[in-house]
Amino acid sequence: MSVQLPTLPQVIVLNGTSSSGKTSIAKALQERLPEQYLNFSIDSILDALPASDLGKMQRGEIITRAGYDWPALVRGYHYAMPSLLQAGLKLIVDNAWCERDEQRELLTELAGYSVALVAVQCELATAVARETQRGDRAAGLATWEFERVHQGIVYDFAAVTDQSSPGESAGQIMDWLMGAPLLRGASETLEVLNLGD
Repeated sequence: MSVQLPTLPQVIVLNGTSSSGKTSIAKALQERLPEQYLNFSIDSILDALPASDLGKMQRGEIITRAGYDWPALVRGYHYAMPSLLQAGLKLIVDNAWCERDEQRELLTELAGYSVALVAVQCELATAVARETQRGDRAAGLATWEFERVHQGIVYDFAAVTDQSSPGESAGQIMDWLMGAPLLRGASETLEVLNLGD
């Protein structure tokens, strides 16, 4: 007799400050999930930049090349998600969504799809230590994002990563998903964001 698996969401959104562990959790979660998910991070877009421009971004330097447009990169990232979903793919997306307009745009693009909205959280000191250790993020980015990234968002689940490895955090998310949770965070957050105008 076969075991009936719960219906998994089409999109798992991991939102948290830089260096909180989002991408590492996404990769660990990909391996644990019984269905194939693409890890579509903002880095999937940024890695397509000219290498010298990406290096400047990682060092916190100003990019002067004509055509560089951060809001357009974020819009392109958001607009690509429905196309991937319409092709029948499932996504784990991760970023630090700190601006209300970006949060609204993301959730508007994902409206109509099943979305698990997951907070990836850690203490500021943990994020700063990781940021320093990894060396590929602008100094101070985690501090700037920390007070902004979770404001006004209604989450379905939270993973706290201070004392947990990416594999352990992925396991916690996996166990939660296997319980077939009711997913309301994305729709409730979008409603709040739209009422705030």
